[in-house]
Amino acid sequence: MTLIASPAQPASKSNLVGLLWTFRERLAAKPHQLDTDFERLLSEPDYRNDLFDRARAMEDPGIQNLAHRLARTEMPDSLLADARQQGLLPKAFQPVLARPWRRLLLALLAFALVATGVYSQWERLLETLTGTVVVATDIDTDTRWRADRTYRLDSDVFVHNDAVLRIAPGTVIKGRPGSSLVIARGSQLVAEGTRSAPIVFTSAQPVGQRERGDWGGVVLLGDDRTNEAFARVEGVDVRDIRGHFGGQERNGSCGSLRFVRIEYAGYEAFVDNELNGLTVAGCGPQTTLEYLQIHKALDDGIEFFGGSANVRHLLITGARDDSLDWDLGWNGKVQFLIAQQHPNVGDRAFEGDNSPERDNARPRSEPQISNITLVGTAPDHTAMVLRSGTAGQFSRILLSGYGNNPIDLRDPLTESLVRQEALRFTHLAIDGESAATSPWRPETGDGDNDAGFAEPDYFNPISQVIPGLLGNQASNPVAPDFRPRQPTGSSTDWPDNDPFWDRTATYAGAVNPAATTPWYLGWTDFSEH
Repeated sequence: MTLIASPAQPASKSNLVGLLWTFRERLAAKPHQLDTDFERLLSEPDYRNDLFDRARAMEDPGIQNLAHRLARTEMPDSLLADARQQGLLPKAFQPVLARPWRRLLLALLAFALVATGVYSQWERLLETLTGTVVVATDIDTDTRWRADRTYRLDSDVFVHNDAVLRIAPGTVIKGRPGSSLVIARGSQLVAEGTRSAPIVFTSAQPVGQRERGDWGGVVLLGDDRTNEAFARVEGVDVRDIRGHFGGQERNGSCGSLRFVRIEYAGYEAFVDNELNGLTVAGCGPQTTLEYLQIHKALDDGIEFFGGSANVRHLLITGARDDSLDWDLGWNGKVQFLIAQQHPNVGDRAFEGDNSPERDNARPRSEPQISNITLVGTAPDHTAMVLRSGTAGQFSRILLSGYGNNPIDLRDPLTESLVRQEALRFTHLAIDGESAATSPWRPETGDGDNDAGFAEPDYFNPISQVIPGLLGNQASNPVAPDFRPRQPTGSSTDWPDNDPFWDRTATYAGAVNPAATTPWYLGWTDFSEH
């Protein structure tokens, strides 16, 4: 894991049309806008490439990023024909008159709207008629979003200037291609839903057509400590100071997210950089993250860069890369986490690093994580890869669906960190239906990636293999059940005395085996599209 993510997958035709429309709208919104014809943008490569070149010379980082991404995307010569054939082109753009007559008609309509004072308030008109509030500009004053409106992100929207964005329970926020919500340092997002009225960040595509990467996701940036100077978030232009995070604050907050779903996020926002479903960078311990579902993210489900934000009751389903990722000195706490990896996608449930440049960078990444259920569904899935000098305390772990070596301690510092108990595991319960008698294989030759540290010798004494621990329903992507079928043992060994911990949860895994109503029911959604 580095600050530069892997290249994005080719855009679908639906996403490509949406990205071009967003590009056209953002150009039109500038004070000295470029004259753009959407049909020519779809169908004429020379016209399109000329607009990309001119947009990349503009001072707006968002337009530059979008133009740069589109210029790198392979497009058919006539995307217009493909869009019409598949019904992807909005009805407003279907040609009903020859071009000269259409231009005259549009000119007359524009004149009429200007004369009546409506043209300059088209967003307000759209809100009145459809209940949709278009959000295409940054937020620099305290703002409230109401549940009786749907909010549509049409661009990268920054909340900055110490502003607080408050979102009411039950509010739905839809992201269009090329959009994201970024909370800059000093500002806060307060999105507190309820079990019966969760707050939902999702794709603006119609239900049934939603895919990973339809929009960018949510980014929280704070001024807590990191082990990298001048840290900046993935996906935001290095020249934009609002994308920087980190500092010396020890008790800060990026806001509060409770009963929140974030779906189909993670587009490539900048060259070779993808946003995650939720990015938490430099956020302090007063940040509240509880009852969150990150569903079908294009990159990681959630990634922590430094800081010491904590999270409880976290469900990550179907991330294309890692479910939980951390780097740059993250020191937060996690309790009750479920990561379900989907077939044919996904890499690792956990990927942990200290620093990609310096294994001994300070502060060292050292999260404290308890009561986790990790479910793999493919032979190449790995439960955890810990490397680059990360430490951590891991307890009450339930693993299912992984083969040999489900936890790979991949660092020359492993032996030293384990000896100092800076890296420590206790209480592992492993589903015996998907693990060998000993689920740990020795690493030899070129496979030795931790300077000779023997995972079998370390993990076998603290692992309990339990046949039939989780049923097949745990790997069901649309109707999962993560409750263990039998007791998973008990441990009362806690990382520290912080009141953050629910000390009644002595069992392994994120769900009480005796629970009749698991904590993830009633506010989550597992839709395929």
